[in-house]
Amino acid sequence: MKLDKLDGNVDSLSNRIANVRTWSYVSNKNNWVENQSYWIEKTKHLEDRLSDRLHEELTKTFIDKRASVLARGLKQDMEFKTEILQNNDVKIDDQFIGKIKGLKLELDLKKGALETDIKSLKKAARQTIGPELEKRVQSIIDTGLISLNEDFKIYWNDFPIAKLTTGNDYLNPNFDLIVDDVIEKNTKQKLNNYINKWIHSKINNILKSLIDLKNIKENNSSIKALAYQLYENNGVLKRDQVSEYLKNLEQNERKILRDLGVKFGRYHVFLYQLIKPEAVSLRTLLWKNFYQKFHNLKPPTFGLNFLDDKEIKNKNFMLLCGFERFDNFFVRIDILERLFVLIINSSSKENSEIKLVPEMLNLLGCSKDNFKKLLQKMNYKVFEKENEIFFKYSPTKKFKKITTKKISNENPFKVLKNLNLS
Repeated sequence: MKLDKLDGNVDSLSNRIANVRTWSYVSNKNNWVENQSYWIEKTKHLEDRLSDRLHEELTKTFIDKRASVLARGLKQDMEFKTEILQNNDVKIDDQFIGKIKGLKLELDLKKGALETDIKSLKKAARQTIGPELEKRVQSIIDTGLISLNEDFKIYWNDFPIAKLTTGNDYLNPNFDLIVDDVIEKNTKQKLNNYINKWIHSKINNILKSLIDLKNIKENNSSIKALAYQLYENNGVLKRDQVSEYLKNLEQNERKILRDLGVKFGRYHVFLYQLIKPEAVSLRTLLWKNFYQKFHNLKPPTFGLNFLDDKEIKNKNFMLLCGFERFDNFFVRIDILERLFVLIINSSSKENSEIKLVPEMLNLLGCSKDNFKKLLQKMNYKVFEKENEIFFKYSPTKKFKKITTKKISNENPFKVLKNLNLS
């Protein structure tokens, strides 16, 4: 009989372990066997393997016993005593069968469980756990105590009950339910309808200005064009991207857009309501879900107006979060516009020099050195005068390139030029 044979029932495996332990005892006696160290290592290895296999067989025996009890009861149409404990453990007739996590029963399936065991447990669960899960679904619909987390999942009581998937556009995501198959079809449909309504209500409320812009009803082509551009760019546009549109907008036309929440700034045209923390969180989450990438990107900590970070590479994502980039500096776009108001109010027609005041630093929340560097990146000339810091707008001059026309060798005027008429 081979001691290292790993098949067999509990009794035969126990006998083999006993035999191996005898060999181990012999191996540890000095001068009883040749190559003592080899046999010590060999018997230890065999004992470990056989012990693991015995554990598997004992577990399987327990599962078989549990499944057989439930299966016998099911055949006799017995009513089971079901307990759902405070920690969500589930017992049927004092047999632990699994744990309820949210709207899903996770069966206690040990290694080596047979398909018949699984079917018996599921059948027993359907009779007893189904009503509890349906009660939970109704509680979700009645209370609405669910939340959308950064992992794209919708949670109830700290357990996921649905997960966002890609839809037609990023403001119209789809989702899949995370529920047990013991829940009846009509109950699943009720939950599906509720979550669908909940998601779209959340998007319509938090991102109302963006939704209103999408649904704008205007015949004016300039208004419609700018509204479309803003919607396609998630509510933030660089002003130089739409300079031609802006030239064609009259004041009354701008008012229509302002009433929809559009702000016309010096650097940007944007929906100022979307810079709020709740709107940024939802918008970036939906954007990442739609494109199914950039999952590691996160909005800057809310409350920060200025960032100095060389590691940030994705400027489009930062603009989506409401931050404009100036090399390794990032400034929140609504704060940037408030800074320009301060600058304009600090300047005079007689003198274009502007004095740096503490209010400017406090607005951005940055150091004086970083503020001076930021001004230079924004095309301001910074200088000191009478122990005070001043700055003056000094746009970069764009020189028109003069191109020299090359005269072709076949040009008749070149031929005339080369003629010697003296």
